[in-house]
Amino acid sequence: MIAAEQRGLPDAKIATIVAGQRPADLTREEAVAYDIAAALVAGGVLPEITWKQGVEVFGQDAAAELVYLVGLYCLVSVTLNGFDVPIPEEDRQAG
Repeated sequence: MIAAEQRGLPDAKIATIVAGQRPADLTREEAVAYDIAAALVAGGVLPEITWKQGVEVFGQDAAAELVYLVGLYCLVSVTLNGFDVPIPEEDRQAG
């Protein structure tokens, strides 16, 4: 969530996302990115309509990059959690 804060996402939106809910006041770009990420994290095949919205809003390459980034984030998160890697002290103090 540090990246969201650094890019100016308001605390209320971040809190809603952390709570596992979709904020009601997302921009079109935020909503499409959220929907793609949420569908991927939920498992299964990304719905075609969600992919098409991503391509419409971001273009083919950027939509693909979003999928890659979500996958990479999940890979790293699972690996760190699997080995119970603690949060670095400086990040713990910043949050």
